[in-house]
Amino acid sequence: MNVFVSIIIWISYVVSLYFSIFLLLVYFDQRKSFREEKRGVEIVAYPFISILVPAKNEEKTIEKTLRSIDNLDYPREKIEVFAINDGSHDQTEEVIRRFIINKPHFTLLSHPNRGKAASLNRALALAKGDFFACLDADSFVHPQTLRKMVAFYQRENDPTIAIITPAMKVADPQTILQKIQWLEYLVMILFGRITSVLHSLYVAPGPFSLYQTEIIRSLGGFDEKNITEDQEIAYRVQLQQYKIRQCFDGYVYTTAPATLKPFYHQRRRWYLGSILCLHQYREMIANKKYGDFGLMQMVKNTAGYFLAVAGITISFYYIVLPLLRMMRRAAAINYDVINYALHFKSNINVFTFLLLDFKLVFLLISLFIIGFVFFYAAHRNAGEKIHKAGWFPIFPYFVGYYLLKGFILLISLGQFSRSKKIKW
Repeated sequence: MNVFVSIIIWISYVVSLYFSIFLLLVYFDQRKSFREEKRGVEIVAYPFISILVPAKNEEKTIEKTLRSIDNLDYPREKIEVFAINDGSHDQTEEVIRRFIINKPHFTLLSHPNRGKAASLNRALALAKGDFFACLDADSFVHPQTLRKMVAFYQRENDPTIAIITPAMKVADPQTILQKIQWLEYLVMILFGRITSVLHSLYVAPGPFSLYQTEIIRSLGGFDEKNITEDQEIAYRVQLQQYKIRQCFDGYVYTTAPATLKPFYHQRRRWYLGSILCLHQYREMIANKKYGDFGLMQMVKNTAGYFLAVAGITISFYYIVLPLLRMMRRAAAINYDVINYALHFKSNINVFTFLLLDFKLVFLLISLFIIGFVFFYAAHRNAGEKIHKAGWFPIFPYFVGYYLLKGFILLISLGQFSRSKKIKW
């Protein structure tokens, strides 16, 4: 084995195993409290809530999004809704106008394209709510979620909680790619719950995160230069040592990309924004002043980029190069594949098995077992059956999906190095 590749494999396995075991131990430590955690929608007093819905070219989903807000189990006199048309070229504004007729608690704001963060800031300047929630125009909130979030905040009774994040699921997955993302989002709900206990959440998802209005105003609102404003505001909240907590059963449903092209553009924007945020707040990396967020989450986020590069390198060495050699052999025999297969002789025998590096095999098996434990626990945590989206998506989820994401992350690193800008 190439020495360089061997070193990369060892480092990546050890780093992955370290963080996996750390999170697994936290999960087992908190499992009893997770089971006993109070649920409910009992609210002592109803705070006034502002809901901000930025939209750009969302004519197909905006009405369903607004309807989900209108169906919230919360007193209407305690809600105001700002639907912000950010320079749409389709019928988004017309759809909003039709929907808000005879709904005085809904307001339409419209302006030329400024970006999502600027749209949110415009509405935030007008918001009267003690709290405000943001809801992407391709997402839909469960009727009970706002009550659950407010009840959660009141039970915690901690004024330093600046953001409460939802538990985000994929809405109505149809394609294989959407079903794989459905599995991914369930796992992320569990990881969000674990990191919430550690006060280490580093993103406030666009679909219905709930903010304390005055805290966010005091921090200057959303960063209009950042392409992932929901992540940047979370970093800034952590920098100022406010808290972010997850409402683990406050469900919101988002429309996931159905095909590879929109998936690539979405994840590229996410990853590039993540890199920008990590670079902007690099002072927090391994800084004990910020507790588990600095010592664990920031280090983990940084290590994630190394692991992405390592994954691509390893796959190139073990998959791409052998395929290229195989194609070269096939070309040498004029692609007579049938004859090649009939005369193919495998070099695998009992000695091949004995030459395996059992330490690396042990690490790999350990990572797989831990990954499956999280996978199983994530479904229980979200109240979902493993086979709900079918059995087939599970295989590409474990085998190739994270390699695909690693490849996109690698591209994002390259674009960051060239200072390429991506708009919302």
